[in-house]
Amino acid sequence: MKIGLFGTVLAAAFCVAAAGPAALVDFGAETPALEIHRAAENGQTGVYRTLPDGKRGLRFEWDNGSANHFEFVLKEFRKLPEFDAAEIRVTAYLPPEGTPRTLNVRLRDRDGEMFQFSQPVPAEASGWREFRYRIDPLKPDAGSWYGGKKANKKIDFPACFAGFAGDFRSHAGTGWIGLEKVEFTVTSAPPLLSLDTGKGSAIGVLTPGEEKQLSLRLENRRPGTLTPELSWSITDVSGKAAGEGKWSQVLESGKTAEIPLPPPRKFGVYYLDLRLKESAGAAADVRRLSYAYLAPAGPVAGKREEFVFGICAHLRGKPAEEQRREAMAAAWCGATLIRDDASWGRIQPKPGEWRFEVYDPIRELLAEYGLEWAPILNFPPLWSRAADSRPRRKGGCHRPEYHDWARFVRGFAAHYRGKIRSVEIWNEPDHPGFANFSGEEYVELLKTAYREIKAVAPELSVLSGGVAGLQSEEQKRLFRLILESKSCDMLAFHGHGGLGGYRPQVANLLKLRREAGADTPWFANETAISAILIGELRQAEILFQKFLYSWANGASGYNWYDLRNDGDDPGNNEHNFGLLTRDIRPKAAYAAYNMLANHYRGAEFLRPLAFGNGVEAFLFRGRDGKLLLAVWSNDAGADGIPLRLAGVTGMAAEIDLFGNMTPLPVRRGELAFKAGRRPATVRVEADAAGLQPGGAFLRSGAEFTVTPGSESTVTPEFVNPTGRPLAVKLAWKTPAGVTVRDAVRSLRLKPGEARKVPVRLAVAETFTPPEREPAVLQLGLELGALWKGSVGWPLHPVVRLAQGVPRTPTFVLRDASQVIPFVPNVPDKAHLFWKNAADLSAEIRLGRDKEALLFEAAVTDDVHHQPYAGAEAWKGDNIQIAMKLPGQNGLWELGLSRLRDNSGEAFCWLAPAGFPAEKTAAAIRLETSRDERAKRTVYRAAIPFRAIGLTEAAARRGFRFNLIVNDNDGEMRESCIGIAPGIAEDKDPERYPTLVIP
Repeated sequence: MKIGLFGTVLAAAFCVAAAGPAALVDFGAETPALEIHRAAENGQTGVYRTLPDGKRGLRFEWDNGSANHFEFVLKEFRKLPEFDAAEIRVTAYLPPEGTPRTLNVRLRDRDGEMFQFSQPVPAEASGWREFRYRIDPLKPDAGSWYGGKKANKKIDFPACFAGFAGDFRSHAGTGWIGLEKVEFTVTSAPPLLSLDTGKGSAIGVLTPGEEKQLSLRLENRRPGTLTPELSWSITDVSGKAAGEGKWSQVLESGKTAEIPLPPPRKFGVYYLDLRLKESAGAAADVRRLSYAYLAPAGPVAGKREEFVFGICAHLRGKPAEEQRREAMAAAWCGATLIRDDASWGRIQPKPGEWRFEVYDPIRELLAEYGLEWAPILNFPPLWSRAADSRPRRKGGCHRPEYHDWARFVRGFAAHYRGKIRSVEIWNEPDHPGFANFSGEEYVELLKTAYREIKAVAPELSVLSGGVAGLQSEEQKRLFRLILESKSCDMLAFHGHGGLGGYRPQVANLLKLRREAGADTPWFANETAISAILIGELRQAEILFQKFLYSWANGASGYNWYDLRNDGDDPGNNEHNFGLLTRDIRPKAAYAAYNMLANHYRGAEFLRPLAFGNGVEAFLFRGRDGKLLLAVWSNDAGADGIPLRLAGVTGMAAEIDLFGNMTPLPVRRGELAFKAGRRPATVRVEADAAGLQPGGAFLRSGAEFTVTPGSESTVTPEFVNPTGRPLAVKLAWKTPAGVTVRDAVRSLRLKPGEARKVPVRLAVAETFTPPEREPAVLQLGLELGALWKGSVGWPLHPVVRLAQGVPRTPTFVLRDASQVIPFVPNVPDKAHLFWKNAADLSAEIRLGRDKEALLFEAAVTDDVHHQPYAGAEAWKGDNIQIAMKLPGQNGLWELGLSRLRDNSGEAFCWLAPAGFPAEKTAAAIRLETSRDERAKRTVYRAAIPFRAIGLTEAAARRGFRFNLIVNDNDGEMRESCIGIAPGIAEDKDPERYPTLVIP
């Protein structure tokens, strides 16, 4: 076990010292959600109410005859600071009769190991009592369980307060206990590092004018003097260094040192990596903090703009201090609406009992920060379960009785009339985890809610429950039912994931609405992507793209899901959706959202601009009258394409993803800019009708392939889209192992001229691209006086196949960037997302003999599951191989499977014209094996050249080859991992590697 040597918090974060106790849970001031073990079966409930002596708290009740103990946890565990010794104090009320025999508190550590600390409850005790639990993380006086192989009976940080348990004194009658508060006192702790960013310290935001405030504070919480050694480095989201330093001095007990940090030069998110030793020669502890430098886009006061800038959040049940920090963070980045659950079961735990005090403080807190509360009515109480409902599966949210539902929604609307503007009827009614009943039953709930709400609050906008997606026929059918019901003022839609999967779903939504003859507006009211497989920077880019794509396709608003990470596990999909980390530090997406709110709030969408060349561009008019062109490139080759924009009448500038503005030169009413893979905004002064796309200066789509050990020629194509001659200057920069020979350094293009420019590259025999990133051929480019910048092309080396199967893998598949997930983004599927190489990875070896392409794949997969065969084999564990051979009309797509009976099967889905698919599949020789202990499946195949029509000439010339490995652990095809794109998403052989047989 490694217990951290120092704690790290933001300046306003939860921090306790030896001076006194700090509240972990205050049941009198907050109402945290509970998870009670077998609540109904054991007759146990927890309700918040006034306890004896007038104090409010949690009254936990039980039936002694149904169980011999109780146990419950908080749905939101309370994170503890790191400590060497601490004490937990619980203030509890003991009734004269029916008390428990013990009162236990539970802590959970980093690895999921649970610790239970116990105190006896005296039989004669009654009234208010204080229970104390001393905590030593290295030698905890506690029982422990869970944690798997990492369980070590020691508390590994970060650790959390989880909940309570207790043994019953009697086996008859009933009992209860009242809980008022849980306090935590640190009696000894490692040094504490906090980050000061000025007035935004509570959320890790540094604002213009406060740059000199940026500093680290190091507090000595040991009883004696320390001479700590601290080193630090700062990088931006692209990994570029932004500063480093070292610090060491004598620090007396209880004292705090302030260490200034260099102010950032550009808006964005920065990562502060820290390395601290308590003394020379001591073990070092390493941590990372993040902070954002930005001009806050909010809070926004007054009238709401037409397009809604919203965020989903989960505020209920969290400490009041954390709720306030979340509200602050949402308001500062420019949000005006918070979508959150309003659980029926918590508002009305019993028939006729109304507990609006559960949500009133949340609505009031949000209003304090200029945020509108947009509640989702869902999670019915058990007492409302409909007797005639037929569940779609085990578990999930039941359908309530319609008359109970009618009374609830009417009462809710009456209470909140004039305090909210909208209400959503259920969450994801297409997903049985949230709606375990039929589409017809959901529509009846929607109709009932619409009728009852409009009867008491006709001005309240009613949203349909946001459907998770519009991909399956079942989802489309439900959406048609919602449209036909005419029982909502707004259609809500989710569609998590990247833009590539989102785009066709939005098209389906618009098509279904058009077919129904409806004009009901739609709201992208919960849509995002987790950073788990793509990283925080790509998450920010997708936020920009989906937000503005939704707006450009008629959405009335956009809610990112969600404000804050739901957990700390970097391998858990559900834990990584937030704009903020779990400990409320900004991620790259937070700064991107702030940029959107700063520049697009109050804007008007005008039209898309068609540049072609894989470029997407959407034109808006900003609230100041200037035009905003949101633009990015989907080109698979170059990292960006210089474009021409005509009709500019004034100043112009480019605004990057985080709000940094760079002036763009305007010449004779036109300008040039680079549309890159990272989206950006071009801000111009122009008449909207006269602003026109003026073409590209570079042809898109080119991917450059080179042959190690020989000379290769790549051929970019330059274009002059202007009406005047254009002088072009070229400066090539090559990666290690590649040199340019006799390159053209300049050219002059006539108006409208396109010219291919061959570039000869000498490629070393040892040339190998980096493992995670391709080697890039960089071009410094000047386009007359219009634009100066750079364009890069990835260089893909040709793979030469030798005799036999090589010992060294030809391709290694083990990185998150090679994974494509197919799992829906819903909580009960989070376990299916790829986490690491043990889930799915592969080593691919390719060779040849005189007659065949030799193939070997060693696939690491925790569960081998292949119940399918033939055309459906791709649904189970399977390998899909795609090839494009010179001179053939069409693509090869082959499948290799190890079937349920342990036999091997080869199948052919696609064959070029003139080739029989079945005959080709039959010619493939395949052997498979499975080592269950090593969790490894091996596929060995020989694909005859004659069967696929690969001639010697074509083999020497080179052919395209790609593959994906599909993964299904028993529930669904959850993901695949592949060499290159172009199989699972679409069929694009131009993106495949090139194989050569000398």
